[in-house]
Amino acid sequence: MKLTTFIKLLSNGQSSLIFGLLKTGNEFYRASFISAALSRGVYDHFIEGKASFENLCEKMDISNREGLWAWLELGVSLGELKRAGNEYQIKGKMSKALLKPDNDAFKALWQEIVEYHYVYVVDAPTMLRKQERFPFDEVPGELVARSSRANEPFIFEAVDAVIPRQGDFHLLEIGCGSGIYIHRACTRNPELRAVGLELQEKVADAARRNIQAWGLENRTTIEHTDVRNYSTSQKFDLVTLHQNIYYFPVQERENLFRDIKEFLKPGGQVLLTSVCQGGGPGLQALNIQVSTTEGFSPLPGPDQLRQQLKAAGYTQVKAKRLVPLESLWAFKAATVQ
Repeated sequence: MKLTTFIKLLSNGQSSLIFGLLKTGNEFYRASFISAALSRGVYDHFIEGKASFENLCEKMDISNREGLWAWLELGVSLGELKRAGNEYQIKGKMSKALLKPDNDAFKALWQEIVEYHYVYVVDAPTMLRKQERFPFDEVPGELVARSSRANEPFIFEAVDAVIPRQGDFHLLEIGCGSGIYIHRACTRNPELRAVGLELQEKVADAARRNIQAWGLENRTTIEHTDVRNYSTSQKFDLVTLHQNIYYFPVQERENLFRDIKEFLKPGGQVLLTSVCQGGGPGLQALNIQVSTTEGFSPLPGPDQLRQQLKAAGYTQVKAKRLVPLESLWAFKAATVQ
């Protein structure tokens, strides 16, 4: 580059624009590459540490060798892959971290952000102009159930605070997802019995598999149903809703809370955890998703949920921020004894 060209770019402000674009673009490519490598199973072929190009072509059934080479070389240029001759191996710290079994929730969250939140952010203006909403069946239930576990340590604290260590206790969980919070409750109280309701069939099936793997099938029942259609004569000590209240339209929540009271024993409690309005870009992207999907509603405000619980006839309505400076809250309310 000639000095005059550089000075010209510097003087009109385009140099900072170029460098900013390159930096942002590289991080976008990195996020996209890692997500694709995870969700499309490419990294599964690196279990032994290294994989030759020929081996990858064979295992992935790739005939367009030039295309695969180009895709892998993007990973090399990003520092997520390392190539020595004709062999590739995973190099990037982020890739290695997301592949650890203990980090599955963050792996799922990464995929959710790149492959689903991206779509809502990009396509929302078009959908809004067309007066349309995204269909519910496009929401990846199993992936969301896994990614929502990123908040697990904080919600565990809220669960522990309402589950007694011992004694006969019955729990109803609405939107049980993976079943992890039922597992936590059962671990805390060995006499506890639970029923989990799950709207999406695939997610309910996954929860049943987890419950069986955890050896809790004699203490827990998972039902594939909408709570709005659920009927039972059983009375529960506690009803929980974790990170799903925004799946119910705002105008339906007060009636939902009233209906939940019918499942509770006198003096029984409701524990609701949810991300709320506010927070950083990640929560704002989630708010776009739930605000533009059929049957969903915007993220609630803490005061809004408190008021709806009180209007539904609950007493001792309390709200607690679970993470300092973040908009993750727990709401606890009781029925009249």
